[in-house]
Amino acid sequence: NSYVIGFNMLDPVIGKGRTPQEDERHRKLREAISIAIDWEEFAKVFPQRAGATAMGPIPSGIFGSRERTPAGINAITHRLINGVPVRRSIQEARQLMADAGYPDGRDVASGRPLVLNYDFYALPTPERKSEIDWVVRQFSKLNIQLEVRATDNNQFQDKIRKGKHQVFWTGWNADYPDAENFLILFYGPNSKSVSDGENQSNYQNPEYDALFAKMKTLTDGPQKQALIDQMVAILQKDAPWSWGYFPYASAAVQHWVYNSKPAILIRDHGRYLRLDVDERRRAQAAWNRAVWWPMIALTLLAAGLLLLAARAFKRRERMNARGEVLVA
Repeated sequence: NSYVIGFNMLDPVIGKGRTPQEDERHRKLREAISIAIDWEEFAKVFPQRAGATAMGPIPSGIFGSRERTPAGINAITHRLINGVPVRRSIQEARQLMADAGYPDGRDVASGRPLVLNYDFYALPTPERKSEIDWVVRQFSKLNIQLEVRATDNNQFQDKIRKGKHQVFWTGWNADYPDAENFLILFYGPNSKSVSDGENQSNYQNPEYDALFAKMKTLTDGPQKQALIDQMVAILQKDAPWSWGYFPYASAAVQHWVYNSKPAILIRDHGRYLRLDVDERRRAQAAWNRAVWWPMIALTLLAAGLLLLAARAFKRRERMNARGEVLVA
């Protein structure tokens, strides 16, 4: 699964342009934003929602993915330095902004600041507000003013179906372990605002669609890998998403539980588990054996304190009695 920030390609500011020149400027704007959103920092700031920074749409573990390999580096957002992917500098992002017609975050024609709408699928509760504020700060690196339009999920889905979104946060859980289940999110006929599919960015690219139609009929192998590589390269360049991250997942089970292989795709894994009941009982008996010495120690301590208190009380009574005799 993955979490990303997407761009509505039907939007006249950040989506597909009406002319090749305008389309190129809008693409550079999306690329600049994709560089500025520091997903590596997100994992450090929000460790409970951390994950591996994504270079494309397909997570590792799925055939066709190049994640965590030099060949999978997204050259638009990262450089490979000493074998390690390093995010491109904010200066490079600002240069792309200037090339897009927004030097210092202002429209070169009108001089007005660039204002984008950020559509979020949940209300800005205290738990969510810090994440929303983080996204706003990422855009502010480029002097882009981000207007937050947080709604409940029903309103958010209605807005997407009508194509009234602009910049938005979304996520995806795969239905089956194949690259097709991730790449279909960019298939033109699957557009959310046009045909109510799952292409929430309304991304349209005839070359990509033709490659997808070929790829989905192939079994895993070199031919399919070659097509996937071409498709991912197209997506990385067009940047309909800031690719976000693939969340880390972990689980802990007792040593008497066998066949536990937690995975997002397997939601009924309980039926695959096997328990060593005898081993479980032995462990419980050992762990639950009564330990009496703390209770005994506490009892002795309480008795000692009561004895000291009793002695102090008697001493005080004797002193009071002597004082009364002297007064008399």
